[in-house]
Amino acid sequence: MLTAYQMVWMSAERQPDGLALIDDKTDRRLTYGALIREVDEIAAGLHSKGVGEGDVVVTALPGLYEHCLLLLALARLAAVPALLNFRLTPEELAQLAGDADAKAAVIMPDPAVAEALAGVLPDGAPVWSIGDLDGAEPFADCRGEILALPCPEPAREDPAFIFYTSGTTGLPKGVLISHRTTEHRILWLSTQAGLRHGAHNRTLGFMPLSHAIGFYGVFLVTLAMNGRYYVMSAFNPVEAVDMIEREKISYMFSVPQLYFAMTKAPNYAPEKMESTELVLYGGAAINPNLLDHMDETWAADVRHIYGTTETMCSLYNPIPVGQPARLRPGFYSRTRIVEIGGGHEDLVKPGEEGELIVDATVDTIFTEYLNRADATAEKLRDGWYYTGDVCLLHENGDVDLIGRTDDIIRSGGENLHPGEIEDMLAKHPGIKEVAVIGVPHDKWGEAVTACVVGDAAATELDQFVRDKGLAGFKAPKAYLQMDVLPRNAANKVLRRELKTAAEAAKSNGQSTYAEI
Repeated sequence: MLTAYQMVWMSAERQPDGLALIDDKTDRRLTYGALIREVDEIAAGLHSKGVGEGDVVVTALPGLYEHCLLLLALARLAAVPALLNFRLTPEELAQLAGDADAKAAVIMPDPAVAEALAGVLPDGAPVWSIGDLDGAEPFADCRGEILALPCPEPAREDPAFIFYTSGTTGLPKGVLISHRTTEHRILWLSTQAGLRHGAHNRTLGFMPLSHAIGFYGVFLVTLAMNGRYYVMSAFNPVEAVDMIEREKISYMFSVPQLYFAMTKAPNYAPEKMESTELVLYGGAAINPNLLDHMDETWAADVRHIYGTTETMCSLYNPIPVGQPARLRPGFYSRTRIVEIGGGHEDLVKPGEEGELIVDATVDTIFTEYLNRADATAEKLRDGWYYTGDVCLLHENGDVDLIGRTDDIIRSGGENLHPGEIEDMLAKHPGIKEVAVIGVPHDKWGEAVTACVVGDAAATELDQFVRDKGLAGFKAPKAYLQMDVLPRNAANKVLRRELKTAAEAAKSNGQSTYAEI
């Protein structure tokens, strides 16, 4: 078993003079040898302030150069980073830090965050700031004597990281991940995605490090495989396009929305993507038009990855064009499609839909939800993890990802999946964003309602989906025009807020709401 730090240390042993980490703000560049020395000095500084093996340290930071160093330094100490989304409110950050029993924190220079954390951290707990902040210690000064640094050897099941769910229905849940998972959460990128070891890998680090994709699938895998990680402290589509062209980026892994934003940047041109070799997407459905464009005009192989924070990678598709919802199990995967509400032996037949469950005994799987025995028991049952995702099973074992069990719309006696309807509407050129929900209705039980951002009229959209072959009972019964879809700090659409907005618009007779 190798820890995150050990994997990067081995890269430094192999290639100490190879370029490892490049900062976008200052153009600081670290070789692997210099990276390990820097990380060890920071670890020594943390240790001198009382941070040790098993201590939870909150990080509430963007994807900064300093954040990269910090996470490796904490791994060097076998401390446990709790990677919080820095966009959460100070109150939410404090609540999560308290729940994690954090012993220290590293934050941005935000007085409100510092004040909120002070109420939950132990008295005298160290707080470091990336930038000047009264009452906090400068992270830049966090250095110590390497010779005094202990070398802990954590056990397989010891906690390594705490990541957090997106929290679309409440406060995010802490996902406790042990040291046994680290190697496996890296190696699947070779078996499923085809990422090869070597210095030829030039990675754009524009996914948040607090996201499992950003940490394992972009940052750690690049360093473990002796590649170059180009920090992008804050995503900007114009700067991303420039960096890809200038630095000859070869590898990217992101949610589709960031790729879409790049293609709409004023400086974008497909030829600027000619250095790309491998582009992965996951975490959300992709617009088929975007997928076609990337496949046709980018040099890279484009592949679809399905996973969760809890499982990392369960399904994938190396050729998703024309079948963006189709997926298959990979090397670390053992999956079943079972009846919704059933157990692990209640298998559906080919041609039927059911819930995707994943073998929870493989070494990529999380341990538990932090201090949430109820949620853990709900999701981990009899050696299987219940994803809550609905899939259609095919004869050959492939599946189509349909939607979420808790997003199902029950209309007119039918169970409808928003994803299918959203994919159809997204093909209309006048649609920028769309989310489909069910709104209470006397006749239908729930009326299929499309919340759209764009300039297309409801009647036009209704005709469009029918012309495209969407069954009449699936077609939206109403449309709500919006300026923007409500999203949480993890960029996930908040469907409960959409339902509230649609019901209010309907009852108030607003012009933005139109029934068909």
